[in-house]
Amino acid sequence: MAASEIIPGVYMIRGKFADDFGFISSYIVVSGESVLVIDPGTAGDPGNNTIQLIRKLGLGPGDVVGILCTHGHPDHVGGAYRLKKATGAPVLIGEKDGPILEDPQLFLKERMVLDVAERMTMKVDRGPLRVNYKGVEPYRLLRNGDTVNVGDITLHVLHTGGHSAGHCVFHDRTNKVLFTGDEVSNFPNDPRKFYLDLSGSVSARSSALSSMESLGADYLLPAHDIPHLFEDVRLVIEQGSDGVIHFQDSILHHLEARGDADVEQLVFDIRMARSIPVPDIYEFLLITTITVVLQGLQQAGLVRTDEKGVWSPV
Repeated sequence: MAASEIIPGVYMIRGKFADDFGFISSYIVVSGESVLVIDPGTAGDPGNNTIQLIRKLGLGPGDVVGILCTHGHPDHVGGAYRLKKATGAPVLIGEKDGPILEDPQLFLKERMVLDVAERMTMKVDRGPLRVNYKGVEPYRLLRNGDTVNVGDITLHVLHTGGHSAGHCVFHDRTNKVLFTGDEVSNFPNDPRKFYLDLSGSVSARSSALSSMESLGADYLLPAHDIPHLFEDVRLVIEQGSDGVIHFQDSILHHLEARGDADVEQLVFDIRMARSIPVPDIYEFLLITTITVVLQGLQQAGLVRTDEKGVWSPV
C-alpha cells in the first residue's frame, strides 16, 4: 500500500498507475478518533486499501464519519458502496452529481458522447472509468457554502461545476489545505490536459480556478496528480487557467482555418496538429470536451451551429 502523510492528520492513499490517468489517489482526514474519506476511488483501487490504512493508524471502520466525493465519476465513487458497507458511514456529494452516484449507468448514458457500441464496450472496460460497481444513495447533497466536519476540522464546500455539474472542492481554511478532485488537473503533470463531461462548463471551470487561486491554499491535493505545496499551488492553478484559454483558442483557430467543421473533423485537426494536450486513450473524452467547449463558445457568441451539427465562427 502506497500511503503518505501530507500534513499531520491528512493522508494520501495512492493507487496503481492507470495509463493516462496516472496514480489515482484517495485522501483521509483524521481528527481525534474521527476519520473522513475523500474520493474513495474505483471499486478496487485504491479504495480497497483505505480500511488497511485506518487500522494501521490505530483506528477502525466504525471511526469513519463520512465518505466525501468531489464528484460522481467512476474513478472517484466506484469504491463508495464497498466502503459504506464496511464502515456504515454516510456518503456526501455535490447536489448535481447525486444522480450518477445513485445510478452509475447515467455516467455512460448522459455524461459522455458515446454511441451504442461504445457504451457496450465501456461496460466491460477494465480502465478507471469502468462502470462495474453498485450505486449508493447519497446521505447528503452538498451545495456551495456548506461545511463538512470531522472532529475539530471543518471543510468548506466550494461548488465549482466545471469538470462536471456537481463537482465540488473542499477547503480546510485553518490548515490551508484544498482538496480539488479533478477541477485543477485530472491527468498527471499537465494541468493543461483536461476533460469535461456533458454536464460540465468551461466557463465554470475558468471561474473556479480563479476562485481557488484567491483562497491562498498552501496544499493543493488533486486526485490524479502529486500534491502541490506552497508556491507550486499558484503555479498549477495558473497553468490550469492557461489550459482553458488555450483549448478555446485552438478550437476557434481550427474553425477559422476550415471555415466550418463538425466535431469529428475538429478531433482530427487537433490530433494532427497536436495543438492541444489531449488524452491518449478514450477518444470520447476529447469528443465530449470539444462539444462542451463549443457550447460555451456558442453561449459567448463566438461560434454557431446548424441543424447538422456543423460549427462555424461568427
